[in-house]
Amino acid sequence: MSSVAAAAASTATAAGESEAGRSPDGYARTDGSVGPPASPGSGSLARLRGSTTSFELGGLPDPPSAQAPPEDEESQTTYGSWQEEAPRPVDLARAVSFVAPSSVHSVHLSHLKPQELRTISRLRFTTHDLEEAPPPPPRPRNAIVRAFRWWRSWAVPGMGMFVEAWMIFAIGNILPLLAINYPYCFGRTQPASCNKSAADAVTYIEVCGIILGMLVLGFFADIIGRKWGSRLTATIMLVGAALLTGSAGNDGQFLAMFLTSLFLLGTGVGGEYPVASSSAAERAEGSRTMRRRRGETVLLVFSQQGWGNFANTLAILLLLAVQGATGAVVTSLQAEVAWRVQFGIGTLICAALAAYRWTYLQESKVWKAERHDVAEQLAQKGIRSHHSPHEYKLVFRFYWPRLMAVCLTWALSNFSFYGHKLYQSAFIAAIAGPDATLFTRYQYTLLNSGIALVGYYFAAALVDRRWYGRVRMQAVGFLMLFLLFILIAALYPTLINNTGAFQFLYLFSSFWNQLGPNCTTFLIASEVYPTAVRSFFHGMSAAAGKVGALAAAALFPQISARAAFYASAGAGALGLLVTLAFLPDTSGLDLHEIDRMNRYMLAGQLSNYHGLAVCPVYLSWYERWRGYGDSYLPERDMVHKHLQRHPHIEQPPPSVQSWHSRRDRSRQSSHAASQWSAGPSRAS
Repeated sequence: MSSVAAAAASTATAAGESEAGRSPDGYARTDGSVGPPASPGSGSLARLRGSTTSFELGGLPDPPSAQAPPEDEESQTTYGSWQEEAPRPVDLARAVSFVAPSSVHSVHLSHLKPQELRTISRLRFTTHDLEEAPPPPPRPRNAIVRAFRWWRSWAVPGMGMFVEAWMIFAIGNILPLLAINYPYCFGRTQPASCNKSAADAVTYIEVCGIILGMLVLGFFADIIGRKWGSRLTATIMLVGAALLTGSAGNDGQFLAMFLTSLFLLGTGVGGEYPVASSSAAERAEGSRTMRRRRGETVLLVFSQQGWGNFANTLAILLLLAVQGATGAVVTSLQAEVAWRVQFGIGTLICAALAAYRWTYLQESKVWKAERHDVAEQLAQKGIRSHHSPHEYKLVFRFYWPRLMAVCLTWALSNFSFYGHKLYQSAFIAAIAGPDATLFTRYQYTLLNSGIALVGYYFAAALVDRRWYGRVRMQAVGFLMLFLLFILIAALYPTLINNTGAFQFLYLFSSFWNQLGPNCTTFLIASEVYPTAVRSFFHGMSAAAGKVGALAAAALFPQISARAAFYASAGAGALGLLVTLAFLPDTSGLDLHEIDRMNRYMLAGQLSNYHGLAVCPVYLSWYERWRGYGDSYLPERDMVHKHLQRHPHIEQPPPSVQSWHSRRDRSRQSSHAASQWSAGPSRAS
C-alpha cells in the first residue's frame, strides 16, 4: 500500500501543476514549456516511445467537477438551433477513484503513434449524471394508493404507447363491427358496394403507415431531438385519430377516408416507437439511481402498450353492454356507436397527450449532451454538419451485425404476435366455438389482453436481474413460443374438441410473448446503438418487425389455423437461434460506454478503444467469435480515461468483475496444467 500511496501522491502533485506546464494536446512537458511538440522525435512524444521512467503525462487530470464545455463559436454553431444550449457537466463532488503513476501511463500508451495519442487525448465526454432523482414522496398507508402512484409514474411517459395500442389494436377488434355496419364493403354481403381488395387491405395500409413513421420520424428524432420528435408524433396521431373517428359518407367514400386516416394515424404511431424507447432509455441513463434499473424503466413505459390494448377491448365491451348488444344479434347502429365512440375516446386521450407534450415535455439531457460532444468533435475535423453520410457509413459498418440481429428477431416476434393480434378473431372463434356471440368473443379477447399485460410486469421485474437479463429472457421466450405453438399445431384436431386446454395453451403463449421477445426487442433496440443514431436505428429495427407483421397479415388468411400455428412455431425456433448467436446482452452496461466507443469510431480510433463496450460479457457469440472481445483491456482503457478527463471513472459492474474472476481462475488452471505437464520432461 505504501508504494501505491506514494505513486498516487506523486501523481496528484503533478496534477496540481499550473496550466502553463500543460500543452494544448492534453499532456505536460517536463520542461514546463507551452505548445505542441516540436516534432515526433522530441518532447513528450519522443519519451512516449522511450523508457517508462522518463515519460510523463502530468499525472492525473483535473477532476470531472472542474470541467466545462468549450464556449467557442464553432461548438455553438454546430449544436443546432432547435434546442437550448448544451448542458454543462454537473459537479460530482467526488474524487476520482483511480490514480495511476506515470510509469503505468507509459506502458499502456507506448504502442500509440503520436497522432493517435493526440487524437485520443483530445476526446472530451460530458457526464451522463445529468438528472438527480427526485426525493420519494411520503409513503401512503393505503396499498391501493401506493400502487396507483407507482403506476402513474410510468403512465405519463408511456402514454404515447397507450394511445398507440388503443388505436392500432382497435383495428383487429372492430373489424367484426365494421362488417355489421358496412356489410356490403367489409362484410360478405353481395353485391359489394366498394373495392373489396381495398377493404381487405386495412391491415396492410395500417402497417405500411407504421413502417413509414418508424423510419422517417425515427430519423428526424435524432436530428431535432426527442422533445420535438414526441410532439410531432403526438400531433400526427391526433390528426389521424380525429379523421378516423369522423370518417363518413357512402361505402366508397367511407372506405377512402378510413384508409387515408388509418395510414396517417399509423405514421404517427410508428414514430412513437423509436421516440418513446430512446427517451425512456436516456431518461434512465441520465440518473445514477435509475441507471441500474434501465431495463425496468423502459419496459414499464412499454407496458402502457398492454394497458392500451386491454383498455380498448374493455371499452368496446362496455359500449356493447350499455346498448344491450350482448346477444346473438348486434344492429348496425349498435356496431357503429361502439367502434366510433371507442375511437373518439382514443382521440381525446391523444389530445391530452399532445397538449402535455407541447406544454411540459423537456428535452432528453443525455441526447443534448451527446449531440454537443459529437458536434464539437466533428468541428475539430472541419465537419460542420452533424449526421453526415460519412457518419452513418461508419456506424453502419460496425453495427450492421447487431442491426441485422435485432431486425430479424423483431420480425420473427411480430410474425407470431401481431399475426395473432390482427387475426385474433379467428383464433378466439376456434376457442369460443362457432356459435359464440360477438360479446362472448370480446370477453375472451379481454382475457387474452389481461394475461399478456401481466407478462409485461414479469418482464420488467426480471430484465435487470444478473441471472436472467435481456438475451436469456428473449431466448426463453422464443423457446416457450416454439414449444407451445408446436404443441397446439400437433394436437390441433384434439384441442378443437377440448376448448379448456386450447384456451390455456393459447393464452399462455401470449404471456410468454410478453415475458420474452415482444418486450426485449423493444428494449434491446434502445440500448445496443449509440445515442447519436439511437432513434433512427431503433426505427429501422422496429420497421423490420412490422415487415414480419405484414408477412403474417399476408400469409395467415391464406392458410389454415393449424398451419398458422406451425408457422409461428418455426418463427420461435429461428428466433431462438438468432438470439443466442447474434444478440449482445447489454444488461448492466452503461450506455455511456457505447457512446464513447462511437466517439472513438468517429475519430478513426476504433482499434484503440479498450473499454467495457467490447468486454466479452456484453458481446454476442458472433462478436466474440470475430475477436471483438480481444480489444478489451481495462487497465489501458483506464489510462485513456485519465487522459480524457473522463467523468465516469468507476469500478466495473459485478457481472464484469465475475468475468474477470473466471478468466483469472482459467488462466491459473491453464498455467498450473502446463507446469505439471512440463514437470516430468524437466525431470527426465
